[in-house]
Formats: sequence, structure tokens, C-alpha cells
Amino acid sequence: MERKQVVNLVLWPVALLVLNSLWMSVAGGVAPYEINDKDHAIETRTVELDSVFGQSKAMPAEFDVEFTGISVDDGHVSWTVRDSSNVVVAQWSGMLSDGPPDWSGALEPGTYTVETVVDEGIIAEQVLYIQPFESYRLEGHILLSVCLFIVAFGEVFIRQKADAYLSKRAASTPAQPEKSPFTPLKSGMPEEDLALDEEGPWRSPIGR
Repeated sequence: MERKQVVNLVLWPVALLVLNSLWMSVAGGVAPYEINDKDHAIETRTVELDSVFGQSKAMPAEFDVEFTGISVDDGHVSWTVRDSSNVVVAQWSGMLSDGPPDWSGALEPGTYTVETVVDEGIIAEQVLYIQPFESYRLEGHILLSVCLFIVAFGEVFIRQKADAYLSKRAASTPAQPEKSPFTPLKSGMPEEDLALDEEGPWRSPIGR
């Protein structure tokens, strides 16, 4: 097996591994949507979740919530997530002392409204984390692998066709006769050879 073929056999699996590793990292990526922070408390916040690749698969989501009492030790707190049809997707209601009311689930692409209600002296910190590509992890691995195989076999096919074309063209091109740097002598009568010599660079000097 030629060295070039051995190198190709090694490079393609490495490329497959690298591409799938990159996609695994991208698929696990998280997009944060800040709902409320300590300095900008908003009771109603609208969040727009865009579709991925034009599909409507639900995306893994996690709602991180933290309530902090500034001037009070306890009080009532609640939050509600509604979709564009005003249907409650998730909600929580309780007291500040109940602990962090986090939520995790899946949200389809669309418009959502987050309503937060807290008693006086309590602030809320809320961040909605979305993994937009996680739902397409398997499809991404399959698509990347198939595309890489197509490129690999296509490259081999094109190279073989190019080599065959060049070989066929070289075989059909007639060989050019090799040109000699010397002038051939004519065969015939001595007078012809003498005349040829007189026309050359070493002809006899002309007498005065």
C-alpha cells in the first residue's frame, strides 16, 4: 500500500473524530436569558425562543431562581411561565424561607412570558438557560459523519478520474521526434558535399 493511501486512511478517521467532538461541544452549549437581576427588577418579562434549523423540537431548559430578602427575613414569592397561548408551562409559589425554587424541563420555540411577584423588601435573580442544539445531538452526529464520508469518497473518485484522464491524454499524444543540434550531411556526389561545406562556418577563404 502506498504511503499516501496509508496517510489518507489515518486522516479520515481523525477528521471524523474531530468533527464529532466539536459538534458534541456545540450541542452541549447553553444560551442564557436573563429575566431579573438585583438592579433591574421586572415583574413581567417576555422571552423569544427561536427555532433551530427551522424545526420545532422542544429544547432542554432550566430556570435558575434566587430570592433574597433585603429588609425582611421572610415573605411571599412566586413566578409563572406562560406560552403564547397564555397556558401555564411552569410555576412556583411559596415563602422566601422555602429555598431556591428552580425548574428544569423542555420548551418549544416560541414566545414566553415570565411573571414574578415578590413581597416588599425582596429581590429576585432569575436566569433561563436553554440548550438549543441538544435536541439535535444525534442528527448532528449522523449528518456530519455522512457528509464526511461523501467528501472522502468524492475526493477519491475525482482523483481517480483525473488520473485516468491525464493517462489517456498522454497516451494519445504522439511523441515528438528529438531534434539534433547538428546539421545532417547530404549523401550524394562530392560536389554537393563540397558546396555544403562552403556554406558552413568553416568554408575555405576566398582568394583575392
